[in-house]
Amino acid sequence: MPGKTVPLSVRISDADASFLAGLDIEGAVTPSEKLRALLTSERRLREGAADPAATEEMLEDLCRPARRRVRRAEAETGQRSEVVQKLYDRVPKLAALALTGPSQDEGVNQDKALADWEAQWVELALALCEDLLHVGLISDPRSFNKHTIKDNLTPIIELAELIKIADKQAKGES
Repeated sequence: MPGKTVPLSVRISDADASFLAGLDIEGAVTPSEKLRALLTSERRLREGAADPAATEEMLEDLCRPARRRVRRAEAETGQRSEVVQKLYDRVPKLAALALTGPSQDEGVNQDKALADWEAQWVELALALCEDLLHVGLISDPRSFNKHTIKDNLTPIIELAELIKIADKQAKGES
């Protein structure tokens, strides 16, 4: 059961009223619902957003209007970018991890919390790299600029080859 509500009357500028009316917030239609949603979002942000899943959801909500604009532009131009879509899929999770930080739960070993948090970073960052490498494998990738991925893959491939060589040397292989 929600807590007691308090009536609140505010005066806002025409520009702010237009902005509020134009906001696309899932589940919020009226100005009152939109203000409550904005307050809830801001409270979550200010209170440290200790829940990575809730923070990720909030960030996805923030990205939703821009993502829709990209989809509309793609439809209008007949183009599609796998790169942009994969970034929109991964970035909120990465940003949520950055905003929430390592676990601060009582009784949690901080050394383990830091190591787990770092492992999550590495897993997500490498998953994004893998996504982009998959796009780079396609002979004609769905991208706004067909050369963006391939042009930027060369240094990554060179680094991967150097890592392979270093691993072999560490194992005593040639």
